[in-house]
Amino acid sequence: MAESRAADALEHVVGALRGTTLREDPWPHCYLPNALPASMAEAIETSFKRFDLASVEGVNRDKTYRMRTRRLDPGATGGLPSPAWRHLVEALSHDRYRAAVAGLTGVALDDTDLSLDLWEYRDGDWLAPHVDKPEKLVTQLFYFSESWHPEAGGHLLVLDGGDSDRPVERLRPTTGASALLVRSETSWHAVELSRGAGASRCSIAATFWTRGSAPAPRQES
Repeated sequence: MAESRAADALEHVVGALRGTTLREDPWPHCYLPNALPASMAEAIETSFKRFDLASVEGVNRDKTYRMRTRRLDPGATGGLPSPAWRHLVEALSHDRYRAAVAGLTGVALDDTDLSLDLWEYRDGDWLAPHVDKPEKLVTQLFYFSESWHPEAGGHLLVLDGGDSDRPVERLRPTTGASALLVRSETSWHAVELSRGAGASRCSIAATFWTRGSAPAPRQES
């Protein structure tokens, strides 16, 4: 039964990727409103806060940010809080998922490393406009945002340059939705300031890195 549910999750994610096309304006990306099976998304959402996430905040020349985060080990699923977590991690670690992302984006991903990171934005958290590092090839974000509403902020902003006041798109971090970003020198994006107690914005980021370049997990608290 567990293998069947993991396979169902994989089929759903791969099917969603194969059923869409990239938006090229202002740079390649896409938004999938139903990237995960509803029952899986709800199960992950309700157990997301069982993780102890590290608080991180930074001000540097590349970007400013404040949020909470934790790295997951794709090879160690025994300590995850529910079967839904294990099934999703197994699906994202599968070669068919990697092939589906490569097929959609046109980015060669055979010789890459995959990282899985948890992110949570609470009231007052943000991620300033930036372009990802060159070694960060493709990122797919899966959202699990219990009690989120548009007035709570936290949209993913697709930008045509470094000005967050004029977004090309504002992508909603609703539970079960996903955004996929293809890194380029023009792929400016940001996370809008989160506001409102009790409306946290949670996500899992599946990122493909050039071999050996994935940074170590953040240790701040």
